[in-house]
Amino acid sequence: MTRTGDQSYIKNLNRSIVLNLLRYQGPLSRVEIARRTGLTKATISSIVDELISEKYVSELGHVSSSGVGRRAVLLEFNPAVGSVIGVELGVDFIKVLLLDLSARVIKITESSIQETQNPEYAVGQMSEMVKSAIADAPDSPLGVIGVGIGIPGLVDAKRGVVLNAPNLRWKDVHLKSLLQYQLGLPVVLDNEANAGAMGEQLFGAGKGVSNMVYLSIGTGIGTGIILNNQLIRGEGGIAGEFGHMTIDRSGPKCSCGNHGCLETYASEKAMLDRYEQLAGTRKSLSEITRLAQSGDASATAAIQSAASYLGIGIASLVNGLNPALILIGSRVGPASHLIIDTVDETVRDRSFTEPYSPTRIQNSALGDLTCAIGAASLVLHDHFSGPAA
Repeated sequence: MTRTGDQSYIKNLNRSIVLNLLRYQGPLSRVEIARRTGLTKATISSIVDELISEKYVSELGHVSSSGVGRRAVLLEFNPAVGSVIGVELGVDFIKVLLLDLSARVIKITESSIQETQNPEYAVGQMSEMVKSAIADAPDSPLGVIGVGIGIPGLVDAKRGVVLNAPNLRWKDVHLKSLLQYQLGLPVVLDNEANAGAMGEQLFGAGKGVSNMVYLSIGTGIGTGIILNNQLIRGEGGIAGEFGHMTIDRSGPKCSCGNHGCLETYASEKAMLDRYEQLAGTRKSLSEITRLAQSGDASATAAIQSAASYLGIGIASLVNGLNPALILIGSRVGPASHLIIDTVDETVRDRSFTEPYSPTRIQNSALGDLTCAIGAASLVLHDHFSGPAA
């Protein structure tokens, strides 16, 4: 005898399958949904009627007729059924995105902040920015379904705790509970590189790629790893800290306390320091980027030096993980080709897998929105996951 609980579980699972099929592969007809899922036409009809009544799905139009029978009606996912918010907390900025449920950006707000090392102040600023985004959200049946946040550091995603963020100087900050209390919405928290990896796979350059790595180059270096379509977290949930791979045991001290970490040679700070050594003056990253674009030798060398070290680290990732794709996210904008070209050359020289199983290396497709869109995608994943997820 089938238990009621089992029936409810199967119904919710089937509903999730149909809805996500329309999200990622729609528009589709009822007949095509039945063919792809293996569910009966009656089951599909019941699920679709329910999704239409809840505004998750709308009827788009008819498929061209072959002249036999009635024309099928196309169905599509309705991304305006609700909104979601994605947040990136940087070392000196907070970025808040308001998006629809297909991760299309509705509004972007960014604020410089000099006191991120004070968690109470930073959380207060973040809360106010998110509340402003909520107020700007368009009217919809679901409203704002949640807030996703990407943080540069070690994060316990299950508990929503920032365990250790060296560049922020945060330890054991219960960010999820603090924000949920202030906002009254579900909050999802993760390492910013993990968020970026998810965002790129779902909505960026990583679509359809099962094995990929996303590297975020900022004040530090974060790495999000997806293998066989699974985000790799490791035993304690903190996998991916390749920015703290030792490149030189006698190298400069890193913010983590170790010496000679990759990020001391390949991060934004490394570019700034190298430019100062070469040019004798300190400039911002945006200034160095503009100079490199105009052919300035010191600016070009500073970016390429960091990229060369980054390539050494990436070669180890390629040798160890054999991903199909490596995406690099940075804030050097129009000078990003200097990073990609140098990294690609270094990896080809040092990678064992070349030419047997070459890895593509390219810039992230979502640019400087990758982390915030990725953080929002974590909320979407939770919202649209079936009962087995």
